[in-house]
Amino acid sequence: MKPTTVILGIAFANALGQAHSDGWNQFRGPNGSGVAKDGKPPVELDAARLAWKTAMPPGLSAPVLSSERVFLTGLAKGRLVTLAVDKADGKIAWQRAAPKVDLEKVHKASHPATPSVLVGENRVFTYFGSYGLICHDHDGRELWKKPIRTPRSLYGMSTSPILHGEHLILVLDNDANLPGSRLSQSKVIAYNKTNGEVSWEIPRPFHRSGWSTPMIWKHDNGTELVVLGNGRVSGYDMKSGTQKWFVPGFSRETISTPVAGKNILYASSSKLGGGADIRVDPLPFWEAVIHFDQNSDGKIERKEMTGHFTFPIRPELPPGHPGFGIPLPEDKRRRQERLDGMFRGVDRNRDKFWTKEEFISNMRGGRGKPLLIAIRPGGQGDITDTHLKWELNRSIPEIPSPLLYGNLIYMVRNGGLLSAVDAANGKLLYRERLNAPGQYSASPVAANDHVYLVSNRGVITVVKAGRQFEITHQHDLNDPVFVTPAIDKNTLYVRTEKTLLAFREKK
Repeated sequence: MKPTTVILGIAFANALGQAHSDGWNQFRGPNGSGVAKDGKPPVELDAARLAWKTAMPPGLSAPVLSSERVFLTGLAKGRLVTLAVDKADGKIAWQRAAPKVDLEKVHKASHPATPSVLVGENRVFTYFGSYGLICHDHDGRELWKKPIRTPRSLYGMSTSPILHGEHLILVLDNDANLPGSRLSQSKVIAYNKTNGEVSWEIPRPFHRSGWSTPMIWKHDNGTELVVLGNGRVSGYDMKSGTQKWFVPGFSRETISTPVAGKNILYASSSKLGGGADIRVDPLPFWEAVIHFDQNSDGKIERKEMTGHFTFPIRPELPPGHPGFGIPLPEDKRRRQERLDGMFRGVDRNRDKFWTKEEFISNMRGGRGKPLLIAIRPGGQGDITDTHLKWELNRSIPEIPSPLLYGNLIYMVRNGGLLSAVDAANGKLLYRERLNAPGQYSASPVAANDHVYLVSNRGVITVVKAGRQFEITHQHDLNDPVFVTPAIDKNTLYVRTEKTLLAFREKK
């Protein structure tokens, strides 16, 4: 492979300054923003505005758009597939299967078809963690494919590729170590969009598996690649490939995509376990663990870590629920190794017990904190003390990305709590319930002076954009929704567990 710095200097000499697509061509639309600037989808999502409804194979990729089609992925008859759906009538235009492979092991709440498709000019790029990259044209003809070794991931691969200039950029953070090292195999790779050849790669040896999609930050000082990974958000120089700056303090589990506007970058991540605020109450987590105390002595021994035991991250859920705790490998040996490491991490005094005091002390330290930060451009190294404009530690979502719309940042948490934050100063303007409880995985999207939010139960809530909380419309799809909707000029596309729906404003 050619030296990274040389290749980067050549690769981006012509790419800098090229505009991003204004269309919904990737996960969360233009540069991952979640905003359709000229979109005017319906505000009332009733049966009269349902243009069509099409059955879809299971999958968790969000819909992305070209001028004429909607693109998704799924799992059909044991094969990973890319699908193209006609916008006009919802008919499936084509479906193409990836090469037959063993499917990666994923969390029960995840899926092997989770990364979203990337659409370029007459190009459709699909990344499957189980296989790698495949490129089709808009009519479904395969142009090239590139197998990529599946990274080891706690939940399964979900990061989506992005496009910048002539390059497709993919974050491959990895729990596997480099040979003979304690450093990870994590990296960012840029592929030539024409043929799939590697143009450059950036090692990320101190990062482990992550699920955030990167974004391109264009500001007055230049253009940077921004990647939110476990523990920190980092900015990379597009000319040299070097890491320019970072901000630590984020959770081990980072999922959301940063957003930018008016020369400021905004990045968010919840505390491990979904704690809403810095002062998370550790008692419910201990009560979830002590459930496994078989001899009722008020302590946890290693031999009691059986059955559905794992470190809880959502203690309100029952043990065995997919969202209850940190997922463990199915392989018996690796599972035992993971549990051994988990036990040692809390048993600091090596007395072979977890006590309540010991567990709570562990919960209060070293796990990151809930963060929404505003970053000014121009920093070098750790910029925590020099380039942070403000920091907020309340109402931070676990999975959904923040939405910057107008001068406000919108965030939705589990339980149906919507918060609005002043982007200029980080002031929390309101935190209100949507009357649509349950978990939220889909990120908010916006158009036409409204914010669209969808719960996992499938309840869509439309909120008027602004500093005052106002629900405009609410509609129950009666079908679970786990992925972010897409928006074009007059249509809202929603992928449910079983279907793809198009709500279209009448002309």
